[in-house]
Amino acid sequence: MIHTIIVPGVGGSDYDHWQSKLQRELMSCSRVQQQDWNLPILKDWIAQFVATVVNATQPVQIVAHSFGCLTTVAALAQHPEIVAKVRKIILVAPANPARFGDAGFARNSIGDYEAYFHELKITVPAEMIISENDPWLNFEDAQKLAKAWKIRPRNLGQVGHINVASGFGHFPEIYDHLIFDKQNFFISNTDDNKLLFKFAI
Repeated sequence: MIHTIIVPGVGGSDYDHWQSKLQRELMSCSRVQQQDWNLPILKDWIAQFVATVVNATQPVQIVAHSFGCLTTVAALAQHPEIVAKVRKIILVAPANPARFGDAGFARNSIGDYEAYFHELKITVPAEMIISENDPWLNFEDAQKLAKAWKIRPRNLGQVGHINVASGFGHFPEIYDHLIFDKQNFFISNTDDNKLLFKFAI
């Protein structure tokens, strides 16, 4: 069975966020927990990410949102020892690295992370989902980031930051990007094929 790890962005993902709904729907799923969801210190967030991946007893796929995407990419670049455990990363509405620095937000930092993140290489299968009007990463910058990471992004159009505020409490499209096995879901023990055969007689 593959284990799914949810990686929220700043503020965490509350109960109504699609990441939280996904976590409730998958059989084997956990999330990275941060000490302070409103203080995105990259090195601290990376440490929590690495600990969560290390503690997983199965291969993992990562479902990240916003600053969680930056955390994921940086953690895998800085900790190659965990890469073999990661089967896939799904990066949804990444935050703009130019808005962050060593003290958290760039406005409180000396410099920002824009150049750093454009230099990182992704060495696992990756997909990226972007928006044309994301307030946290404009469309042009999203395309540049995808090009730097050698990912062909999926553009969902005018959908904001792909969060609850932009109408994404429910996000069924995310299932198109997940690795599935039969045990991923809370599914019925009933064999639908047998039922269909029975009623066909």
